[in-house]
Amino acid sequence: MFLIFDAGSTKTDVRLVSDDGTESSMVLQGINPVFMEEETIQAELARVVEMADPMSVGQVFYYGAGCVAAYEPLFERILGNIFPLAKVEAHSDLYAACRATLGDSEGIACILGTGSNSCHYKEGKIQKNVSPLGFILGDEGSGAVLGKLLVGDVLKGCAPADITEKFWQWTEMDQKGFIEAVYRKPFPNRFLATFTRFLGENIMHPYCQKLVERAFVSFFERNILQYDSSVKKIGFVGSVAFHFSEILQMVAQKYGYQVSVITQRPMDELVKYHSLLMP
Repeated sequence: MFLIFDAGSTKTDVRLVSDDGTESSMVLQGINPVFMEEETIQAELARVVEMADPMSVGQVFYYGAGCVAAYEPLFERILGNIFPLAKVEAHSDLYAACRATLGDSEGIACILGTGSNSCHYKEGKIQKNVSPLGFILGDEGSGAVLGKLLVGDVLKGCAPADITEKFWQWTEMDQKGFIEAVYRKPFPNRFLATFTRFLGENIMHPYCQKLVERAFVSFFERNILQYDSSVKKIGFVGSVAFHFSEILQMVAQKYGYQVSVITQRPMDELVKYHSLLMP
């Protein structure tokens, strides 16, 4: 019996896989060690005992936002205390993307959600990672950047008239509200990413298609092309990758990459991956 955690900053998906292959799920609040105290993390993770008998779990795999190498021992210790008989592994969400989209094969693994990230994965390890830098300096192709491009075009009068009219009908905010949300309120990246829904609803419009395509081209040129040029297998996880998959595949093909997997959430693929490794 094993447990998988897929932790984001807004929610954490948990999957329990029994020895006979049956699965149970639950959702916890988001977990990110950069913003949360250890006691809060421990209390949230301990809620899993409602679903899983601590003495029956043999392995625990934790993948999470902010779980870089420095925080891996923290999660391994907390989960080891909760599940004393289990072997515990803790990794970043980028490592989850590697296993979910590439398995054990070499390739490029990417996250395109509220933010973006990527890496060259080989022999079970991340060989190189181009720093995403966040939505102000980077995060090309992410929901936050797509929203930033859209909102900026509308407020500056650069978007087509019909898109601008639809946009103001779609949102209840005025220009002052946008400025306050982006520059004065917390989590402007999450706020801007909400406007990917508008792009999705109007993706047949040439302007929206071009905006998304331009953002994906920037993601490839500023991130993917920095990896070993001989590696052409690439996989994606995240809501932006999933909902704009046709445009993403077109851009990937333009640069000569073969897309292995595009999935909104890595959990199902992670269950497959770890199930194959079970004795």
